[in-house]
Parts: sequence; structure tokens; C-alpha cells
Amino acid sequence: MNIISTIIAGVCLLSLTACDNLRNWNSGYLSGGTDYLSDNNGMIIDCRGNNLSLKHKPSSEADRFWQANNLPKGTTDFVCKDGKAYLPSKVTDCQGNLIAKQSGGISQFKLNNNFPRYKDGEMVWYTMFNCQGSKVVPIDYTNK
Repeated sequence: MNIISTIIAGVCLLSLTACDNLRNWNSGYLSGGTDYLSDNNGMIIDCRGNNLSLKHKPSSEADRFWQANNLPKGTTDFVCKDGKAYLPSKVTDCQGNLIAKQSGGISQFKLNNNFPRYKDGEMVWYTMFNCQGSKVVPIDYTNK
């Protein structure tokens, strides 16, 4: 009888461990895991359209991105202009005017300049553009 109790206890422990592993795998899969920088809107991309890895080797892609663009560590809200990231309150349009001080701010700037809004029914959250003289040219990484 003691052997049967031990076997039953072992089976119960193994099944609980398996369920816990599956639960953790599933939540990591659905949330995008913890290897890439993300916020409530999904994974964050850099100014070239690449996901920002949080894996350290010796520093992460995200750490190097923040440092290269003089952004506070942990920043997920930024605007890419001509390949460089700026805080929304610091970015200028192609004529050198702060976008944040313009009527409607970043949202109106995106509407006025035909930035992509949806891709496959999903909202496009990033803001990226290049300047060709004084003309704003939105960058569309939704086709990647």
C-alpha cells in the first residue's frame, strides 16, 4: 500500500509541474515573452523597424538604442526622424518646429502627413519619418 501511495504522489507532483510549465510557456507566448522590449500596444521597434532585444550580450539592443539616441533607459514612447529617435516633446518637423507645440501635437502631425494608421486591422503605434527638404515622408514598416 505504501508503494501505491508513493506512485500516486509522484504522478500528482509530475502533473502539477507539467501544468505549471505549460502555463508559463503559454503566458510567455501570448505576451510576446520577455526577450523584447514591449508596452501595452505590443513590441517596440527601433528606427529601422527591428524589434529591440532585451538580452544582454554584454549590453542589450535596447540599452544600445537608448544610449545612441540619448533617451532615458526604459523609454518606449519616441518618434523616429531621419533614423534617429527623439522624445515626443523634443522632435521637430522638417522645418525645425517642435511638433509637440503645434496644434494637435503628434496625433495631428501624423494625420496631416498621411502616416499609416492600420495594418491588417491592427493600429500602427510607431511614428517614423524622413525629411526631404521641408517635406515629411512617413516610413511604413508595416510591410516587413
